[in-house]
Amino acid sequence: MMLRIVAAVLLCLLSGIDTVYAADAAASANAVAESMREAIFSEGFEARLNVFVTRASGAHPAPLKLAVIGQISADRQRLVIRGISPEAARNRSYAVERGSDGRIRGVESRAAGEQNEFDPYARMFDSGLVACDMLSPWWGWPKQFLEGMEQIDGRDCLKLRSMTDDEKSPIREVESCVDQQAKLSLKTRLFDSRHVLIRATTVGKVMRKGDAGTMAAKKLTIRDAAKMLTEIEVYAGDEQYEISADTFAALDKLTHNEQQKTK
Repeated sequence: MMLRIVAAVLLCLLSGIDTVYAADAAASANAVAESMREAIFSEGFEARLNVFVTRASGAHPAPLKLAVIGQISADRQRLVIRGISPEAARNRSYAVERGSDGRIRGVESRAAGEQNEFDPYARMFDSGLVACDMLSPWWGWPKQFLEGMEQIDGRDCLKLRSMTDDEKSPIREVESCVDQQAKLSLKTRLFDSRHVLIRATTVGKVMRKGDAGTMAAKKLTIRDAAKMLTEIEVYAGDEQYEISADTFAALDKLTHNEQQKTK
C-alpha cells in the first residue's frame, strides 16, 4: 500500500517530455492520495487536544480542551468533536459526516439538547479548527498531481496538488507535502476557486501510531486568512476506542429527519 518513489524517477515523471511518463505521474499521484486516504481508516479512535488561539489583535482566549472521536472507512467518515473545557465549551459538540457520495454535513449540539445543522467548512469553538479539514476529503478528489520534492524540518516530503470542480465546495484546491513513509502531510495549504489561500496547516511534531511506520501529528499550527493562529497539541489518545450506539446519535437523528422529509 505504501508507495516509495525515488527522487530521480520522480523528476522524470514530472518532466512532461514523454506522454508515457506523464501518464505514470498521474497514476502515482492517485496512488499517493489513495494511500493517504486509507491511512486514516479506523473502526474507532479518540484523541484529546489542547488548543491555544491567538487572534489577529493579539488577544489570547482561554485555552480549549477537546475530545475528537471518529470512525472512518472507505464508505463513510464520521467525527464528533466535544468540548471539555472551559465551561463555555463544555456543553457544545460538533458531529460531521462524509458519505460515499462525497456529501459532507454537520450538526452542532448545545446544552439542553438543542441541535442545529452547521456548516462543516466553518470554524468550531471560535478557533481555527474546521470539521471538514479533519476529514481530509481532498484525498478522494479526482484530480491529483505530483509537483516534486520538498524538505520540511529535515524530513523529505512529496508535494501533491489535489483539485475538485465541485462548485459547492468553498475549498477547490489543496497543496500537501506528504511524508510517504509516515503517511502524514507535513504541510497543507487550502485555496478557494480564485486560488486565494484560506488556511495553512503545518505539523510541528509527530508521534508514532500503533502500526509500524505510520505517524500522526503531535503538534500542529493552523493559520487562516483572518490571521488567526491556532496551535494544537495531542495530549492523549486511544486507537482502539469502542464506538457506542449513541456516539453519532446527532448524525443519526439528522438522517432520520431528512428521510421523514422525503416521505
